[in-house]
Amino acid sequence: MPGPSHKIAGRIPRPHGGDKGGDNAGGPRYNESMSAGIYIHWPFCDHKCPYCDFTSFGRGTAAFARRDEYLAALVREIDSAPERFGWSAPPRADTVYLGGGTPSIMGDAALAAVMQALRRRFALADETEVTLELNPTSAETAGLDALLALGVNRLSVGCQSFNDRILRRLGRVHDAQATRHAIKRIKALGVANLSLDIIFGAPTQSLDDLRRDLDAMLAADPVHVSAYGLTIHEGTPFARLEREGLLALPGDGTQARMYEWLLDALPRAGLVHYEISNWARPGRESRHNLKYWRDCDVYGFGLAAHGVVRRHRLENTNDLARYLAGRGLARPAPAPSGERARRGEIMMLALRRVGGVEWTEIDGWMGTDARAYYRTELARLTAEGLLDDDGRSVRLTRRGLLLADSVMEFFF
Repeated sequence: MPGPSHKIAGRIPRPHGGDKGGDNAGGPRYNESMSAGIYIHWPFCDHKCPYCDFTSFGRGTAAFARRDEYLAALVREIDSAPERFGWSAPPRADTVYLGGGTPSIMGDAALAAVMQALRRRFALADETEVTLELNPTSAETAGLDALLALGVNRLSVGCQSFNDRILRRLGRVHDAQATRHAIKRIKALGVANLSLDIIFGAPTQSLDDLRRDLDAMLAADPVHVSAYGLTIHEGTPFARLEREGLLALPGDGTQARMYEWLLDALPRAGLVHYEISNWARPGRESRHNLKYWRDCDVYGFGLAAHGVVRRHRLENTNDLARYLAGRGLARPAPAPSGERARRGEIMMLALRRVGGVEWTEIDGWMGTDARAYYRTELARLTAEGLLDDDGRSVRLTRRGLLLADSVMEFFF
């Protein structure tokens, strides 16, 4: 199915980076010329959706009651970064992404503590992009004006649908009217950098449903849209319902037609398709997420947070008790098994940029002549109309976008 099932922020779809043994002076470079990104995971939400496989805890759980302990542990983790990473000077950073869970319910005191810790340990640029994920139900209660005053300048709202029937099937606790009120509230506060999320391939959803959803979304005039194909993750309630035949998902053909329709409809509305699942008005691309696809450092803080630092993948424990005790922080993630897997991951991340990526950039990332290395695969994929390779740059074709998962498998 086209498109990922979740945002990239805070989690990378496959292991990425060099060997755990350290940088090789004669090997591939990483993009140290660009400032780093920072991901903060706030794992608490009002209600955990039945399709979500992120590490998160809904209201009423024992874990939810430990939010104050979690905040203290999170600040300690950030403050310990210089010692754990061996910094001689604070690294430059120009994006902060607050994901979850639902970070919009963390409150201004918690956000202030986190931002103060980040400013102690990082050289944050004046123009730092600070993104906050927001559920519509928390727009009125989150104290948005206070959060904005603390530096938040980009909001990502999880609309998912403007159809109440589909929202119920997705297990969402908000309705379409709450989403409209949230957007109105955000605009009244003067937030210009507004991103809206939508899901396609939801239970009982038709192509006409998606068309109406997009019409409603575009009426809000967002500068960024993320459209995610629903994927069923093992261990979620949706996985059980699918096994029992109770989920009523659209067929693969319908989901493909939905994605194709988005490929046409969003550009007509003035939104440029810059990544497999993301569209933006020029200059409003997610600067944070682009770091994953441009080989930049991204530091992850919080429970189950992932990062990539000098090609070393890092991930925190997903065990809350261990995290609160300060154990299991930033341990090396499982590395790709062999050079072929490492290079395949580089191609996978690079090709998510639908505008194309230059071979010289991929060569520097990979440390070899990538076009020569993949000569056979490229010949087949271009012959089948899945890749457009002009010798200088490479990109997925429209057909390649529809079959992106299959295309990526050729490089592993």
